[in-house]
Amino acid sequence: MLPATFCHIKGLTHGGEGKLWAEGILTWTHCEQCRELPLSQKKAEAIREQLAESQRALAELNAAYFLERLPAVAFPRIYPHFKGRIAYLDIETTGLDTYSEITTIAIYDGKAVQTFVKGVNLDDFAGAIGTFSLVVTYNGARFDLPFIRRTFGIPMDMAHLDIMRTLRSQGFSGGLKLCERLQGIRRQVPEDMDGFEAVQLWYSHRAGNVTALPKLLAYNAQDVLSLELLLIKTYNTSMRRYPLFRPLPLPKQPQLLWPG
Repeated sequence: MLPATFCHIKGLTHGGEGKLWAEGILTWTHCEQCRELPLSQKKAEAIREQLAESQRALAELNAAYFLERLPAVAFPRIYPHFKGRIAYLDIETTGLDTYSEITTIAIYDGKAVQTFVKGVNLDDFAGAIGTFSLVVTYNGARFDLPFIRRTFGIPMDMAHLDIMRTLRSQGFSGGLKLCERLQGIRRQVPEDMDGFEAVQLWYSHRAGNVTALPKLLAYNAQDVLSLELLLIKTYNTSMRRYPLFRPLPLPKQPQLLWPG
């Protein structure tokens, strides 16, 4: 949680944060009330000054402020404060080059999945995404968000947490499905389905296959459900050294339907 976080303070590392925790300085309030911090006077003054700024940013629910200052390993600490305001986002496309098109988009808000389909309701996406304070993706900085900006002409300038950066900082690399397996997440859709098959399903749908689109939408939805689980798991990892740490439980998620 952010009021227990100090590693976003300029000049204070993860190790410095741990030193404060070890001295019983567990929250911003403790820091304010402590007459002498186990740091140099200059650094202690800088910390107190920046914590006042942090308190204002948290009161304003300014996720971007913290994401710009936190190390990637600690990005998920913003989760408890923005739960219910988060859009877990994933797109499917006809390919990877700049000429490819978005075919489907899935958004999950922690309760229900919304899907947007080319030729059906894709244009509704721009209005829907604007209601969220924070977007969470996997590799979205390089893939999803540039595609969305080109397709819709919208800035997508809300706060963005790319969970791939956090996973890599915590020692997990590879694609989304590999990270899921390493984190013990089981998919509701076939484990061996990949992005190439998602492209094939789109063209099969366009050719008249009635089961192809439901399968594509379930695959797309699975990705956003996994993003929520990964965010919570990486949050727990980020906070496990905290003396008062209590792991967050994984939530019950919607069941996906996979056509037979």
